[in-house]
Amino acid sequence: MVTVSINKSSTVKPNELTPDVKLWLSESDQIKPYTHAPTFYIYLPQNLDNYTSISSPFETLKRSLSHVLVPYYPLAGRLNSIGGGRFVLNCNGLGAEIFEAESQSEIKDLGDFCPTLETKKLLPFVDYTKDISELPLLLVQLTRFKCGGISIGVAISHIAVDGKGALGFISSWANFARGEKKLVVEPYHDRTIFYKGDPLAKPRFDHHELKASPTLIGHDTADEERNKECTNRLLKLSKIQVDKLKKLANDGKDATSRPYSRYEAMAAHIWRCASKARKLQNEQLTSLRVGVDCRNRLKPSLPPGYYGNAVMVTSPVAHVGTLLLGLGDACSIISECVRNFNEDYIKSAIDFLASQEDLTQWRTGFHIDIKKGLFLGNPNITVTSWYGLPIYDADFGWGKPIFMGPAGLGFDGKCFLIPG
Repeated sequence: MVTVSINKSSTVKPNELTPDVKLWLSESDQIKPYTHAPTFYIYLPQNLDNYTSISSPFETLKRSLSHVLVPYYPLAGRLNSIGGGRFVLNCNGLGAEIFEAESQSEIKDLGDFCPTLETKKLLPFVDYTKDISELPLLLVQLTRFKCGGISIGVAISHIAVDGKGALGFISSWANFARGEKKLVVEPYHDRTIFYKGDPLAKPRFDHHELKASPTLIGHDTADEERNKECTNRLLKLSKIQVDKLKKLANDGKDATSRPYSRYEAMAAHIWRCASKARKLQNEQLTSLRVGVDCRNRLKPSLPPGYYGNAVMVTSPVAHVGTLLLGLGDACSIISECVRNFNEDYIKSAIDFLASQEDLTQWRTGFHIDIKKGLFLGNPNITVTSWYGLPIYDADFGWGKPIFMGPAGLGFDGKCFLIPG
């Protein structure tokens, strides 16, 4: 068992005056969890040779965070409820929270870093009994292990930013910690450039992703599945295995059309395997939730530094029997759904959300009350890819992390594809 004890904590505010404004949040922001997405980074002892030139890793993190919170000032703010399950982001400069902890355990005691109750100890505690207007949007925990290794646990409110934005912030923060005062990209905080939606317009498409997911045959609700306990597993796929999957998916495909991508091949394989493992009937409907970055699908494109939730979800639905025909068949279902996720589809989805008086039931993710929000588990699955994200760029001066991943999963059927 990994033991962790907190030594001290500190509130870190921007070290310069920042705009005192309330930022409007798009509908794409509003349906994301207001709770905190949990990730952690692991650094081995042999990567900590720079300790002699770093007076204190904790002080280094604090000092550099106060600098980077100037351009990323919304993360120093708080959420304010405006009713109907919606929020505004109050940029009041109250700051982020950072904790220093130590453990008498060693890095090896964490095993393969699969999300467990042990890895959750590496995360800062968030007191959700408080009013949401009191909760920091960013909390960080630095944990020192007996072996000399380090972990950094990060909790960022998902309603504030998506994965691309969050990791851009982490990379910029690491640059400042190393003394390189440069941003990976200049953050763009005006979210009004994201389509606002017309609450009087009727959706032009059948938005499966905004409806209740399929339930098991013979069950009117997902309550039984929702209440089951889950365990997590980390499965390692070699490049050879992934390439083999991609080749198998594309065997017999028309050479004139775009080949199925690595993501499509892996997601289709997982979808099929989950359906088999759950022993679902061929007539059972099942959905796959796929995150799609809207930044370049809107016209004009969003700025490269757009700082908000620009990822929306599409959700192909199929009968299990169709999925099991072959890997290529499952890939084609995913590919067609993603291909049709164009600007008109995005705006139609936003129009639908804008017309809703209360968005609570459409919010997904890490809920305190598991009865609220969409249930996305059995017979359904979610496959989120972190390929292309700078997850190993978090070098704060003691080397790159040897691992970065989620410290917890929000629900049954949630999968991450993480480059090793």
